[in-house]
Amino acid sequence: MKSSLFLIFLLIFLPHLFSQESIMLQGKILAYSIGAPIHIINVTAEKGTVTEASGEFTVEVKENDLLLFSSVQFQKKEILVTPEIISSSMLEIELQKDLMELDEVRLHQLSGNLGNDIEGIETYDPRIIGFALSDKKPLSIEERKLVAMSSPMDPVGLIYGVISGESKMLKKAIENNKLRSLVYKARDMMPDEYFTDNLFLPENKIMDFLYYCSLKPNFKELVNKNDPLVLIEFLKEMIIEYNEFIKD
Repeated sequence: MKSSLFLIFLLIFLPHLFSQESIMLQGKILAYSIGAPIHIINVTAEKGTVTEASGEFTVEVKENDLLLFSSVQFQKKEILVTPEIISSSMLEIELQKDLMELDEVRLHQLSGNLGNDIEGIETYDPRIIGFALSDKKPLSIEERKLVAMSSPMDPVGLIYGVISGESKMLKKAIENNKLRSLVYKARDMMPDEYFTDNLFLPENKIMDFLYYCSLKPNFKELVNKNDPLVLIEFLKEMIIEYNEFIKD
């Protein structure tokens, strides 16, 4: 009788136990060109790896783990490890470019004769049609106002900015905008599930927690590394301090 019950137990629970075992999942990023390594983070297990030059990778997973694919070159992507992925032991992921580059614009009509078409194609300077050549981030409204107000060519504006306090307010607004962008970048690097499931934060407390983290002098450096694993280690340390802070 006991042996029969034990056998029934094995038949019911054994498949489930095996499904929870970790495997080394092989994968490949499907993309036209990979300029920099792509981070593959097992958010659930807080482990990760990077791709090889060919786009291939190996990462340890088990069923229901959440994988995060993060890169400065491609859009972030999240994949839940399903039983099908586990059984296949192979995962191919297609990533989309994060930025579209436009070097030049050609406006033409083709005749069908390649030689004539090439000679007849006119190439236009992107600046003519409003595309900037620089890859620098455009100035914000506050930054443009401050530049104009600080110009030595406009001494009246310079004096007014100092006396009225507007220059000081603009500088503060610029600092706040940069901090906000940094906090949102940190939020975008990690899926919400990491904050709620791993750090046990209510969803409505995520931004408050990240703003608290932003007070640390190394926050900017850590976020700008664009390495989710580095950020994970930092957040794991900070959540203890944050919980103590909100408790007081």
